[in-house]
Parts: sequence; C-alpha cells; structure tokens
Amino acid sequence: MTHRRRTLLALIGLLALLSSACGGDVSTTTTTELTTSTSAPPETTTTTAPSTTTSTSSDSGDANPSLEFLYESGYTYSDEYVVEVAVRDIDSGTGGLAVADDGTFFQADFGYPGHVGNSVYRIGTDGSVETFAQSDDMESLTMTTFGADGNLYQSSYGSGQLFRLGDDGSVELVAEGIGGPTGIVALEDGTLFVEGYNSGILHKIEPDGTMTEFATHPDFNGSNGLTIGPDGTLYAVNHRDGGLFSITQDGTVTKLHEFPWQTSHVAYLDGGLFITSRGIFIIYRYDLETGETHLIAGNAEPGDMDGRGIESYFGRTNAITVGPDGSLYFNHADGSSNSPVHIRRITHQP
Repeated sequence: MTHRRRTLLALIGLLALLSSACGGDVSTTTTTELTTSTSAPPETTTTTAPSTTTSTSSDSGDANPSLEFLYESGYTYSDEYVVEVAVRDIDSGTGGLAVADDGTFFQADFGYPGHVGNSVYRIGTDGSVETFAQSDDMESLTMTTFGADGNLYQSSYGSGQLFRLGDDGSVELVAEGIGGPTGIVALEDGTLFVEGYNSGILHKIEPDGTMTEFATHPDFNGSNGLTIGPDGTLYAVNHRDGGLFSITQDGTVTKLHEFPWQTSHVAYLDGGLFITSRGIFIIYRYDLETGETHLIAGNAEPGDMDGRGIESYFGRTNAITVGPDGSLYFNHADGSSNSPVHIRRITHQP
C-alpha cells in the first residue's frame, strides 16, 4: 500500500472515529507542564445523586445525555476518586497511553485534521516531550501497552498493523491485515490479543507470530478498548454503542452491560473496570462482583477542572491505564476536539 493511500485511509479513520464518538533517533525536545492538585478532599463519601445537579444538555435526539439523565437511568456517583492534571498540551491526537515503571508516559498520536498520527511521544518526569518512535508505516495510532518483554506494543488503526517498539525507538512489524486494530492485551508468555475495530474480531497472536481469530460477537460494534483481569478474563468495550463484554480464555463472549453513550477504553484495577466515555465526558467504574456502575469522574459537560468525582471537568476521554503507583491515568483533549492532548491522574481517596 502506498504512503499516500495509507495517509488517506488514516484521515478517513480519524473522521470516522471522531464522528462516531469517536526507533529511531529522538527528535526535537520541548517541555510541557506537569502539575499536582493541592485541593483538599471532602470528609464524606456519597453514592447518591445530589439534588442540586443541573445541566444544559438535552436528553433527546443526538445530544449528549446529562447527569440528570444518567441518574434517572439508574447510575449513581461516587466521590471517592480525585482527578488532577499530570501533563498538559502535548501536540498529539488522543491515541494510546502507557506509563513506565519510572513514571515516564508514552503517548501515541492518533492524529487530527491536517496532522497524520505516526509517532509515539515520550514524556519524562521532568515534563520534557520528545519523539520516541516514528514511522510512515504507523498511522492513526490507537492503544499502546507494555509487553512482558519490556517492549511497547502499538496498534496502528490507519495501516491495519501491530508494531513492537524497541528501547531505542525502533519499529518492528508484528502483525498485519487487522481490520482497524485498537485494544491490545499482552500476556506473560508473549501471547497478544488485539481487537479489530472494523471487523468485530478479537485476534490472538501466538509468540511465534501466528495470528488466529479468537472471538467475535454479533454486538461487537467498533470494539476499541481491551483489558485483562487477574483470572485471565478479557474485557472489551465498544466505541460505537457502549457495550461491555467479558471474554474467557476459551473464547466465550458474554455481554455484561451497555452504557447509554459511546465508550472508548477500559482498564482493570482492584476488582473494577474503569471505562472512559468519550461521548459524554464521563469515566465509569463497573464492579465485577456486583455489576454496579458508578460515575467516578467527569460532569457530562466539557471543561478543564480538577476535582473530586463529578466536580471534575475534562474533554473527550480516550485511553486509560494503570500506572506503577496504582493510580489511573487517562488522556483527553480540549472540549470535543482531538488535540492537544492532556493527561490526568485519578487517585482513590475515600
């Protein structure tokens, strides 16, 4: 496939995802702001809807549902989680996000109009931003995750390929012919699972590179986020219709829940699944034991404010991952746009 054609496909993929919700030598280094929240948490925890909640959003047609609509749909909120900015203003589209053991961020560039995403950026603990890996074969980059071998694995939605990124930023092809690769899970033995957003197929890639169709489901409709629990169960979310699924290691798919608006990515932590809702500026926690779902961050309105629970505001959320400190990290852009990228931290503070 020519670079010009891949570039066109990447731009089309970008528009499709946005409208539906959703190495080499290091290059020039810039510095961005790392910040820490100093707001004191309240002394109590609440799981019921506050009576003073208001919203300017409409709950009909194609408009985003408001908090009031979510409450009426049976969702409650938790104020046990505090949201604060970690990094601001990365010149990137909201692609994948990974955090190394030393706290270094790796931000994949999905691209934005006039800017095809073909780079993974490294953000140091001092706030420095540099191009870690770049290749014309990588386009519209989605999920980024570490494998057991210590290398990063990067899905390339625009080219239909999966890559391994070496410590030096080298880019190595792992698999191709995937219909819009998105979520990735890497097992200790080197096995990889990769979602196909466009095909509705969850692929399994053996350590020797053999790729097979591991699981599919009639309701896989833009499967985008993928994570794994401690028992080996995989969990996937749909970008288009908000479906949440479990997939056992024998390939059995069960639909667990359907959120009322588009989701994006999912991460497992401490018995719960944390799901970003790109469509409505919300992050949920789904309890795997009880099936209860709480709103833990965001206000169903775009904005830019740190805070506890629904007091926080941010743009359309995308990637979410667990850092070495046990905190959650997610990326978003300004309002309803796809750039520039900001990274926020979520900590559990009951």
